[in-house]
Amino acid sequence: MKEKVVKGLGLGVYSIPNDPELIPPQSSQDSLGWISSDGQIELCRGRIIVGAQETTTSYVQGHGWGYKADGTAVHFRKTNTKIQYFNTATDLWVDIVTGLTDGAEYTFSQYSSLAGTFIYATGADGIYKIHVANPGSYTSLYDATKNFKGKSIIATARMHMWDLPNDKTGHYGSHIDEANYTTVSAEVIADTSTGTLAFKAGGATRTCFGVVITDTSSGEVFRDDYNGNLVGSLGGTGTINYTTGAFTTSQSGAGTADYQWENSNNGGITDFTYSGTRVAGEGFLFRQDEGGGKIQVITVFNGKYYSIKNNSVYELALSDNDETGTNLVFRRNVGIQYWRSSVSTGKGIMFMDTSNEDNPRLTILQQNVYGDNIEPFVLAEHFDFSEFYWDMCAFETYGDYVIFSGRTKDSDENNRLFLYSVRKNTVDVVPYGAKTITTNAGLLYIGDVSTFNVYNVLSGFDDQDGIIENYWISNDEMYDSEYLKKLKRFRIKGLISPEQELKIYISYDGDSFQHVGTIEGDGSYVDTTQTYQIGSNGIGTTPLGGETDFIDGSFYLAEIKIPGPKFRKRTIKLEATGIGFVSVNMIDDFGIMRFQQKLPSKYRVKSA
Repeated sequence: MKEKVVKGLGLGVYSIPNDPELIPPQSSQDSLGWISSDGQIELCRGRIIVGAQETTTSYVQGHGWGYKADGTAVHFRKTNTKIQYFNTATDLWVDIVTGLTDGAEYTFSQYSSLAGTFIYATGADGIYKIHVANPGSYTSLYDATKNFKGKSIIATARMHMWDLPNDKTGHYGSHIDEANYTTVSAEVIADTSTGTLAFKAGGATRTCFGVVITDTSSGEVFRDDYNGNLVGSLGGTGTINYTTGAFTTSQSGAGTADYQWENSNNGGITDFTYSGTRVAGEGFLFRQDEGGGKIQVITVFNGKYYSIKNNSVYELALSDNDETGTNLVFRRNVGIQYWRSSVSTGKGIMFMDTSNEDNPRLTILQQNVYGDNIEPFVLAEHFDFSEFYWDMCAFETYGDYVIFSGRTKDSDENNRLFLYSVRKNTVDVVPYGAKTITTNAGLLYIGDVSTFNVYNVLSGFDDQDGIIENYWISNDEMYDSEYLKKLKRFRIKGLISPEQELKIYISYDGDSFQHVGTIEGDGSYVDTTQTYQIGSNGIGTTPLGGETDFIDGSFYLAEIKIPGPKFRKRTIKLEATGIGFVSVNMIDDFGIMRFQQKLPSKYRVKSA
């Protein structure tokens, strides 16, 4: 079939976004890189690298976000043998902890208290406490008499730990934070311009807060603002490192310091000790050995703790007074292969159930209709999850979606992101590989599967300055008839940005797709007199990738003459080949001629 580019056809363009004549595009039988959005499909956003390109071959082994007292977010990650933070001023990842086990995966949990705002990184090497106001410093908290090495979460002022090197089926809990703070008054300072507070010399696991430094000669008082700064009463400035105790001020001379310090291993969230006769608020250990298999992850829903194993789920319900707990096998014959393969949502705990590896199912543990128990429910039953492998699957929530990663059967690494719409029970697929997934401020971040890179995805309109890999294939259309048909014209409508192009292909009765036309973003059938800001809340229910990157798009309506053969069924394929936005909210066949009820000629066999 001869290719042609669609030019202006004098059909006019709809000028309102909710035209009652719109015919939404048919359901997709297959797609990659397109997102379903309320009666239209649109090309997904792109991928932007965070920080300098890493050349070392490995993968991100954990990342998360910590928040300063003023709300400033700081990005942390574990790579190879290091824990690092991202310095937005230099656009570089900076080492914090080095010499860790190569390849060991880490958890990152935010925790705030009167003592400050922290992120706790835990894994095979220990527990690392980082004050977010001073992200370049850390406190190593591992103490064999107080705590353990393993993965963890923090909930209700307590750390929960699992996957210990020598115990794969124990659920460990720390003290509920007792806020054991020690007050220091009038500590003598030889020179207020620079120095180190004395608390650190008394114990390496201590951190300080609430610092007030008084310069004796000037009388200026410098107060801690909880973000690592000392604010002077006479306009002076200074800094304080809550981890090391190092400080500076704009004064010089003798002075005093008042402050408090804490040791998280003493009645805090890294103290897992408990008495022979345990009392409320102390640490605990609950055995979860039944059925074999390791605890993959512990997650929280409705105040209870669910340990998801390979083939079962335990439920731990602690009493309101924390004196007792009910620890039971909650469900059998459900489970996950990889510890990142679940996420707690407002509706329940969603995970990829791989207890039957031949029939993986997207599942949610949620309240039953009577509200008296949590039950597993299978989601998106129309989607064939058995076409992919889920042994490295990671989950995260993202607006109206739950995002999770997987891999095609011809790939050794994750190479697909899946966007499950909680509201619409649909699944869209995006060609990005993710080892880890996290979100911050409406933006989605993934850790790479083969390098140390972290990417901001579904943001921007290109994939690292390249074209986003994509296609959308409609369901087979028979027009409710076995008769042979012939299609004369085809109309398509949506939004497009000037630099984008949309190629249209048609397949008849399973034959290969043939290119029948191209929608160009600057074509005369594009109504450039009216533009709409893509990325704002006017397009779709929520802006994918946040609202930091906008582009103008205009309505288009185009008609293509189709000199095709007689057919029984036809299939449409769309592919965006430029950089920019494009959506489709109408596909309309018309001028359809009907012929006799025969098979297409290629299926007819003449008798000998």
